[in-house]
Amino acid sequence: MAKRFWALALFLLASVFVLPAQAALTVEITKSVASALPIAIPSFGPGVPGQPSVADVVRNDLRHSGLFRVIEPAGYPSDPRAPGAVKASEWTAVGATGLAVGSVQPLNGGYAVSVYVYNVSTGQELTARRFTCSAAELHMTAHHVADVIYQAFTGKPGPFASRIAYVRQTGNTYELLVAESDGWNPHPIVRGIMPVFSPVWSPNNHRLAYVTYANARAIIYVQDLATGKRQSIAPGGEIVSAPAFSPNGQEIAYARSSGGHTELYVANLQTGQRRQLTNDDAINTSPTWSPNGSQIVFVSDRAGGPQIYAMNANDGNIHRLTYSGGYNAGPEYSPTGNAIAFIHRTDGVYALAVMDPNGSGLRVLDAQGNCDHPSFAGNGQMILYGTHRGGRKVLAEVSLDGKTMAILHSDVGQDSQPAWSR
Repeated sequence: MAKRFWALALFLLASVFVLPAQAALTVEITKSVASALPIAIPSFGPGVPGQPSVADVVRNDLRHSGLFRVIEPAGYPSDPRAPGAVKASEWTAVGATGLAVGSVQPLNGGYAVSVYVYNVSTGQELTARRFTCSAAELHMTAHHVADVIYQAFTGKPGPFASRIAYVRQTGNTYELLVAESDGWNPHPIVRGIMPVFSPVWSPNNHRLAYVTYANARAIIYVQDLATGKRQSIAPGGEIVSAPAFSPNGQEIAYARSSGGHTELYVANLQTGQRRQLTNDDAINTSPTWSPNGSQIVFVSDRAGGPQIYAMNANDGNIHRLTYSGGYNAGPEYSPTGNAIAFIHRTDGVYALAVMDPNGSGLRVLDAQGNCDHPSFAGNGQMILYGTHRGGRKVLAEVSLDGKTMAILHSDVGQDSQPAWSR
């Protein structure tokens, strides 16, 4: 019976391409910048029937960032879709500082999407772009348009044309889902009665690593998203956890438990060779690489409670980063290298916090509910994480400065342990 039970679990986990689509996430903005830039986004024209229009996706993305205040379309003086139709004075009159106009045109069975971005105050065209895509890609293309607008006004790459992975528990069923950054079009990568933990994206976004169970043991899989093919990490029979890709995607750091010890290892994904990073009586877990690969930050209880340490990747030299509080765990290095997000216990709550890479400058970003599994957007300006609201597990996003926040939730299941693609 036990063998049949585990075989059923693995069959469900491997059935990647026949699983039904899942309920999309709803984004609820709970905190925004008071000085958010007022911007107008006219219609762009119709898109794919049954899907949000390009303009709606762009508007929601910009609102979602907390940095833009989208002026409601009902007050627009006109609906321009090309540069020649823009009259700056009309848009100044409705309070707009920014303006993005564009069009969606059928092209060879797909679409051509154009966008022109203006500073209304100066009348200057800041940038213009044209995209071509299939009907299935139109929603993601709208995210690319939002990224163009975001960068035109902030000078930083936008976070919207990306994907998120997260774990959903519905009853006794666990799913690892992948969706676009706004929660649109979620699809299960694995599904079964075995829990799934700690998903992480490869640097090229083609693979996901995660932890689940096989033969009553925790095991790490690296799964190719295009083919569904999976590679297991570490020999059978070991208890492993907390995978983290190296910046070049060729290695995975992870924790291995054996004989009462939990040590850090690195495995080469091509050769299978591995090397041990720690060797002591402490629990060592949750590794994360610095963007340049020079350091591995991890959690250890070698000082009596979970604290965050940094290790030089070349010589193994270790130094402690966190000293404030008795619990600091779950570190995640920013892809820009300027911050580390982590879970910091304060007043009995497991809060989301950030600090400088040297351990200074601790700042709590969210202490409203127990948080878990922080993950940075590719531009390093926003953090996706799990938390609790209204007695349920939900996802949340917060800006690096803590000034903007949004909750991502669904009507079904408990969502947790998110990971943001680069």
